[in-house]
This record gives sequence, structure tokens and C-alpha cells, in this order.
Amino acid sequence: MITKFFEIEPSEIFETLKSAINFQTGYIYYTNPTRLEYSYGQDDAPQKLTENLKIKNTVFGEIIITGENFSDEDREIFKTCSVIIANLLKDKELSEIMKLQAKELQNGYLKVKEAEQAKSKFISHISHELRTPLNSILGFSDLVSLAGPLNDKQKDYLNDIKISGLHLLEMINEILDMSKIEAGAVTLNLREFEIKQAVDETVNIIKPLLKQKLITNIENFTIKADYQKVQQILFNLLSNAIKFTPKNGEITITTRFTDKAIIEISDTGVGIALENQKKIFEKFEQVDNTIQNSTGLGLTITQELVKLHNGTISVESSPNNGAKFTIALPQTL
Repeated sequence: MITKFFEIEPSEIFETLKSAINFQTGYIYYTNPTRLEYSYGQDDAPQKLTENLKIKNTVFGEIIITGENFSDEDREIFKTCSVIIANLLKDKELSEIMKLQAKELQNGYLKVKEAEQAKSKFISHISHELRTPLNSILGFSDLVSLAGPLNDKQKDYLNDIKISGLHLLEMINEILDMSKIEAGAVTLNLREFEIKQAVDETVNIIKPLLKQKLITNIENFTIKADYQKVQQILFNLLSNAIKFTPKNGEITITTRFTDKAIIEISDTGVGIALENQKKIFEKFEQVDNTIQNSTGLGLTITQELVKLHNGTISVESSPNNGAKFTIALPQTL
């Protein structure tokens, strides 16, 4: 009979108990809050047996049965059964709590997912809306510079417009790219191309920002990768080097081929302390808070683009000794 308690619903407790003890009515009260949880039968009787329902000496309720005559054996059986019943009721309560928690977690997950989708949609929309006029500004600044002779002050003004526009475009692109990465919407368009072409085109794009001496040690070779993503990796690392290297410093681009395509961007800038070398790849992290025209996403995006190619990115640096970022891209994807 005892084993039957492990196979029943709590509402069947008294029916199972009836097979061992002859009683007329039964009640289960919970103490917090005080309430009648289960009852059995209708007629009260002169004798009553009562046992606390407890788990690890913590009382949470009481079970009562009434009848005409209870033997000592009935009392022992009732005492034993009350322990099993206490565990049965507590298991049911915990099960209901876990179901509620699971439901709340699911509802919370769905709400977070909806919020992320709304955020991604908003960021994508705003980024596109900002990029269109910004590209026009950059395009017209180039046209003005070709329209006729300009004095030095006018050239400086146009250069400031272009540099500020490129910085802003870079920030917008980073936010949009991070949104796409988080949404899992970034895929690779693989093709073969020469690494020198990707480097040269990226350098031409970034030249207006470049105030430092640029050194290139390019070993040309054919690479199989996503051309635009490799250009973006180069652009992000070069932009980072420009931001943290003084005007009288040097930036070096090196490429070589071993069993992988190796790209190195090194500089003679401020360097990165060892404790910050993992942090710089985290979203929105900026080791140097004096850099205002940055989202803190450039290296995060770069790392994700490298991972998409099954590659690795590493950094070697120390304070005041510059930094060297090394990209290794396997040719079997």
C-alpha cells in the first residue's frame, strides 16, 4: 500500500489511505497561508488522529482523519503515511512552481527576442537613412575639390568635411554590421582574388585619414575568401592603428602565405596593456576613453568576420610599444 502513494495524484491521497486505515473523514490544511487544501468524507466522528506535514523539520501543513476506533497499529501507519504524503504534496508544489518559472522564462525569452528584432530593425532602418545623405556629402566634397582651383583654407575645410564624414560613415557601418552579426544575417561570398588588390584598394579608401607613415611589405598571393569582408577587416584594423598612433608614427601592413593567409597590421602607437588585450574584442569596450569618434565595435566586428572564415585574430602589444594584430585565414573553408 505504501508504494501506491508514489503513483497517485494528491487528490487521491485519502482514497489510498482508506485501504490501510478505516476512517470517516479526512482533511489536509496548509499553514501558510492557512487554508483547507483537501478534504474527504462528510460525517465527523469522536476520535481524531493528527500529524504535521513537514519537510526537514519545517512544518507546512497538517493532516487529520476522524473515525470511531483507531488502534495503535493505525496510529503507526498514519504517522508513516504522513511523511510520504508530506513529500508527495511538496513535490507537487515544486513541480507547479517549476512549471510557472519555465513559462515565465519562455515568456521572457520571447519578449527579449521581440525586443532584439525591433532593435535590429530600427538600427538597420536608421543606419540606411543616415548613410544615404552621408554618401552624398562625401561624394559632393570630392566633386567640389575637382570643380576648380581652391585656396589652402578651402582645401582644409573640404578635407575636414571628408574626414568627419568618413568617421561618421565608419561608425554607422559598424552599428549596422554588428546588428546583422547578432541577427545571424552575415554570410560569406567566397571567391579567389589577389591579396595585393584588397590591400591597395583599402589603403586608397583610408588615405584621407592617414597622417602617419605607411609601410607595406606585401607578398602577393591568391586567397579564397569574401573580398568585401577581407577589405572590412583591413579597414577596421588600419582605422584602429590610425586612431592610436601619433602623426609622427608608423603603420605597417605585412602579408605572407604559409599554410594560411597571414595579414599583419602593426603600429608604433600607445600600445595595449596585457590585461586589456581580451577586453578590446568585447562590444562597446574602449580602453582609451579619450577616443570619442568610435563605437567600440570595430575589433568586435573584425573578430566575428575572421571567425566566419574559420580564422584567428591575435594581438601582441605592451604600453607605449605599439601593437601588432595578426590575422590567419585558412584556405580550406
